[in-house]
Amino acid sequence: MTELGATILLTGGAGYVGAATADALLAAGYQVVVLDNLSTGHVESIPNAASAQTGDYGDSNRVEQLLHTARIDAVVHCGAKSIVSESAEQPELYFNVNVQASINLLDAVRNAGINAFVFSSSAAIYGAQPALYLGEDLPPDPINPYGATKVAFELALRSYAEASDLRAVALRYFNVAGSTDRISERHTPETHLVPRLLHAAQSGEPFELYGADYATPDGSALRDYVHLSDVAAANVAAVKYVLKDSTKSGYAAVNIGSGVGTSVKEAISAVERSTKRTINVQIKPRRAGDPPRLVADISRAASLLGWKPRQSEITRIVRSLLT
Repeated sequence: MTELGATILLTGGAGYVGAATADALLAAGYQVVVLDNLSTGHVESIPNAASAQTGDYGDSNRVEQLLHTARIDAVVHCGAKSIVSESAEQPELYFNVNVQASINLLDAVRNAGINAFVFSSSAAIYGAQPALYLGEDLPPDPINPYGATKVAFELALRSYAEASDLRAVALRYFNVAGSTDRISERHTPETHLVPRLLHAAQSGEPFELYGADYATPDGSALRDYVHLSDVAAANVAAVKYVLKDSTKSGYAAVNIGSGVGTSVKEAISAVERSTKRTINVQIKPRRAGDPPRLVADISRAASLLGWKPRQSEITRIVRSLLT
């Protein structure tokens, strides 16, 4: 199957990253079939031009039937549970949904004879490593069950690819933030930094900054923030890659980030400038396990996928959430 005119099954297409990816795939000329159980996604986020199916990606019989009837050429697997704190409280839920159900999906994909697969992984697989820039060849060292589930399915995906004609890419997203013209952050509870800062600026409620004495330029922790539209573009680039020459099997893990460290204080300043409001910052002690710096090495994304971030500067991310 050549890439032009391909039909893509997109799991989790009613979610934040999934819906933006659906828009980007459609804009690139693909046909899109969304599969989402709507447990956390929003049906109105699914673009009208996509075909939508309500259901679980772990239902292998139904998925296999859908793969045949919709004549799917490639799968983009964005569906997952993704709240770190919830994963610590309910690890069994996270392993069932993120690992077992994903393996069921992968089995259905292989049974249907599809050999192109893109997986939404996470920088959570790295844990709290001291490297200046996190490269894909670092050994995984997750510090929470959510990260562990991403590692587990990456290992399964790599093993399937090595034993068959599967062509697979795992995209390790760093801190996805911002809005597209149509899709914005709607998490419950909201755990992401930038929308929490915007809420603090607009409500006057205090914002708790955990740790201001790290060995970083301003004492606050450095993180890598990547714009939602850049992540969606990375998914499209990965689809093109796995469909480009489907006769060649293989597996690749690829970081998707800005490649730039933004401190919490820099994010606070960006929100204050953009909203013209002052945030009531309350400095708290460091949280156990929080590393001072987590920044992506994104050179593989450029060399393998021809992708680079275009909208991931922190002020641009903030302003996209205000428009």
